[in-house]
Amino acid sequence: LALPGPGIGASDPSAGLDCEGHKAAIAEFLAALESGRSPPIDGREARKAVSTILAIYESARLGGIPVAPG
Repeated sequence: LALPGPGIGASDPSAGLDCEGHKAAIAEFLAALESGRSPPIDGREARKAVSTILAIYESARLGGIPVAPG
């Protein structure tokens, strides 16, 4: 997936995005492992999210044709 032109996307500081949500998710995952409890989102659920994101990218690559996750 290629984005047109410079300054578009999360890597652009003016987008106002940060990684705090990712940091919190990773910290919670590590805390769950350290305490012996299950993480709030297990591998199966995470895989569903990744599958959905990949389907979105594929749909964009194909010009907006719907692509089912999986």
